[in-house]
Amino acid sequence: MLYFLPMVTLQLTDDGQKRRVLWILSLCQAGAMLIWYNFAAVIPLLRGEWCLTNDQLGTLLSAFQLGYVIAVVFTGWLTDKYGGRLIFTLSAVETGLAGLGFILFADGFESALLWRTLAGLGQGGLYVPGMQILSRWYPGKERGKAIGIYTCSTVAAYGSAYYIASTLAATYSWQTGLFWTTIWAFPAALAVYILVKEKQPAVAEKQMLPSAAPQFTLTNTAAWLMIAGYVGHMWELYAFWGWLGAYMTHAFTFHGYAASEALAYGGIAAAACTAMGGFSPALLGWVSDRSGRCLSAAAAMLISGSCALIFGWLATMPLWILLTVGLVYGFFIVADSAIYKAGLTELVLPHALGAALGIQSVLGFGITVITPRLFGAIVDSYSWGWAFSFLAIGPLAGIISLVLLRRLPDSHRMASGRR
Repeated sequence: MLYFLPMVTLQLTDDGQKRRVLWILSLCQAGAMLIWYNFAAVIPLLRGEWCLTNDQLGTLLSAFQLGYVIAVVFTGWLTDKYGGRLIFTLSAVETGLAGLGFILFADGFESALLWRTLAGLGQGGLYVPGMQILSRWYPGKERGKAIGIYTCSTVAAYGSAYYIASTLAATYSWQTGLFWTTIWAFPAALAVYILVKEKQPAVAEKQMLPSAAPQFTLTNTAAWLMIAGYVGHMWELYAFWGWLGAYMTHAFTFHGYAASEALAYGGIAAAACTAMGGFSPALLGWVSDRSGRCLSAAAAMLISGSCALIFGWLATMPLWILLTVGLVYGFFIVADSAIYKAGLTELVLPHALGAALGIQSVLGFGITVITPRLFGAIVDSYSWGWAFSFLAIGPLAGIISLVLLRRLPDSHRMASGRR
């Protein structure tokens, strides 16, 4: 009888262990990712202090995304080879050091370009390793909700960065705002390395026959359509987040607020709109577990794309209208984020999961290298209205990809299939 005691103990504690891993990863990722939009929160200050154009500011936003993409090219392979825990830890340390480098040494466009690119490199080793760890702890029927919660922690970090950095920058300095949204990367790295346990693929998954799921190749149409939907989603998402604070500050300035007040209130408004996505990925991930990945994601993109067409034209309208649309936009623009990851984990074999997620991230974040800079150029040449309307291209393309995916037999491999 004693022979079975360890097995029984494992069964009794397995649910608790996976919940523990989920919450530790989520909290640590939130701490390490505060650096992502702390720069965006102080754009109005740096624009004046360093005499930067919107095109240059868009380039700095894109440089961070480029660093992320470069890292993600290798992150999937490294995660498969060395494990997600180690890659997450090293990446968090690197991004923290790069963030401190920006605070201490950046004094203009060229130096800022270097340090933001380096910070993006570090961020590229956080999200994908965490997803791989979670995909091994959670079965497919629970994966959408789990990855949704994990994604919520990312959005919470973005919103918190806007609030903390803009408030401290308006009161003290932009360096102070960036410092208190950078240092948390180091305790996050330590906590993940010490507290997170990785789980090897289940025996059943290891013994899965090649015929049970398609390989991740150029002929895996379903997987590529899921990735295409993710690219459409990302076309819109990171340009919106990156420019949201500057746009809100612009709106408050138009309504007569002083520069420091406009920065603080604009940052708080941007934080509130971003924070609306702090729970929507988990909610829609849960919905997609029951109602289908494609239908849930397409509905979210339809709403966010509609918001993109009108949001940039509302700066001169009463602020309550701008904020109402912004809150709706902030909720739906990120609500479908977890669905593309969860769906992809169901469309490829487990041993290729790290590489598949890596390719998805490379292509998805690759498009975010382009859109923030184009957004800034459109603002300089035309207006905020045309810049936000330009973002609606992504949701349109994403919806088309998901409709095509839903018609394929392989869509039944995902939770709820075509329903």
